[in-house]
Amino acid sequence: MNKISFFLLVSIFFLFPLLTSAQEYQWEFKKENNGIKVYTRDIADSNLKALKIIMEVDVSVNAIMRILMNTKSYPQWVYKCSHSSPVKVNAPLNTIDYYQIDFPWPFSDRDLYTNTITTIDPETGVITSTSKGLIDYGPERPGFVRVPTHFNQWVITPVSETKTYLEYFLQSTPGGAIPNWLVNLAADQGPMKSMQGFFKLAGRSPYAESEEWFTERTHPVPNSQKQE
Repeated sequence: MNKISFFLLVSIFFLFPLLTSAQEYQWEFKKENNGIKVYTRDIADSNLKALKIIMEVDVSVNAIMRILMNTKSYPQWVYKCSHSSPVKVNAPLNTIDYYQIDFPWPFSDRDLYTNTITTIDPETGVITSTSKGLIDYGPERPGFVRVPTHFNQWVITPVSETKTYLEYFLQSTPGGAIPNWLVNLAADQGPMKSMQGFFKLAGRSPYAESEEWFTERTHPVPNSQKQE
């Protein structure tokens, strides 16, 4: 949410299985709402589902990236994300962040740390933002179960100054004694609600303004990496 994207009560719990070939498990179309298309596919040796969302939206790359890079904004749009905070900046586009996810009673809430690395293709302008869970990073917190595996990825392609094509992939496991049917059921609600919240936020100030998302001011180089 990209950083995490967490997208979701447990939309934070699915993703792009990079180690599984598309030939083994094909994406299955599930639903479409307001141009947001949702696909799932099986994961090897698991009853959970991987998730893919694609859409073309009338929102600028700058607005999208300014939200994704603002970790503190995630509870405003990510389904069931109750807290999010930046932890460490390894480099301007390499960060560690912390998230808490609200689970329904009687289940314990979940938390996770993620390392997000964002790259920009200098020729096409395509932005790829990939987040991986860090299960052993940071202390365990009372009342929370640490998410054991998490991987999500945004691929953001500029179409014009005001239009963007988005692909989102998610695969994660919530850990603990959560029935698979409940996790997969959450994928039916979380993605749509998160996307709706995301684009509602994108139309508000300050995100609706045209300020560039990546500048030296917004993403300063850590002191340890500066040249003398």
